[in-house]
Amino acid sequence: MAKRFSKMDKWSSEQVGRFKAAAQEKERTARMRLTGRADRLVLETLIAEGDSWFDYLPGTDVIDCLRHNHNYIIENYSKAGDTLENMIYGTRINRRFERVSPSIEQVLRRLGELKPKVFLFSGGGNDVAGDEFESYLNHKESGLPVLRDQYVNDMLNQVFLKYLEDLIEKVAAVSPHTHIITHGYGRTAPTGIGVDVLWFSFVGPWLRPALARKGIFGTVEQRKAVFTLIDKYNAMLAVLDQKYLKFHHVDLRDMIDPDRDWVNELHLRNSGFAQVAQRIHRAIKAL
Repeated sequence: MAKRFSKMDKWSSEQVGRFKAAAQEKERTARMRLTGRADRLVLETLIAEGDSWFDYLPGTDVIDCLRHNHNYIIENYSKAGDTLENMIYGTRINRRFERVSPSIEQVLRRLGELKPKVFLFSGGGNDVAGDEFESYLNHKESGLPVLRDQYVNDMLNQVFLKYLEDLIEKVAAVSPHTHIITHGYGRTAPTGIGVDVLWFSFVGPWLRPALARKGIFGTVEQRKAVFTLIDKYNAMLAVLDQKYLKFHHVDLRDMIDPDRDWVNELHLRNSGFAQVAQRIHRAIKAL
């Protein structure tokens, strides 16, 4: 990661909190600057939906860094742990097994009202990692390949691709000129490290436990399985990028080091998220 952001990795939780608060204050100031100029406020506002890369409490996240470092006004509907399926269709129900109004309805309503130039989207990681990860793996003692290749291809190139095509169509229906910018994460090492808060395990790890349960203990085999999944997910996003004029895949793999840039199995160090925000900023400006 760029040296200009490296000091962020030494921040305490209090310093992270101050950075997040400062990012929100900069956004409030920008909104106030446009008070009485509704047309400019609408023009400069972006909308975001996503997972913990856009909503990460223990550290900085991409949205924090876009607001603080690049002065964006962003309506953020992201929620840590969210899945593609829930974000695009809605999967939540109440105790009476009734459908809960999905967040996509609010997101699409705001997209239709504001018609922003850019809709930022982060999703897919939680659909593969965690409890879902085991379904992508064969047991080592079966003698079969580590990855269930047909299952991987079916999920990524049929199911997830269809989910994202539906998202593209939903966005285009309410805001035809809005561009969607998304990313495909980076190659991460299955270290077995999760999110720890105040010396307690908060959530995760998401990768190494599944590999261990499947009898896959070799470091090379573990990394190859994870890296292959990430590469295939990025390849699917690249196909959509080529097919749809207003869908843009930001490839982060060349800038994220699997051994240095992750604070745990699914989240980057503060400097990592700052660098990702910088690349997304460049993608926005390129439009």
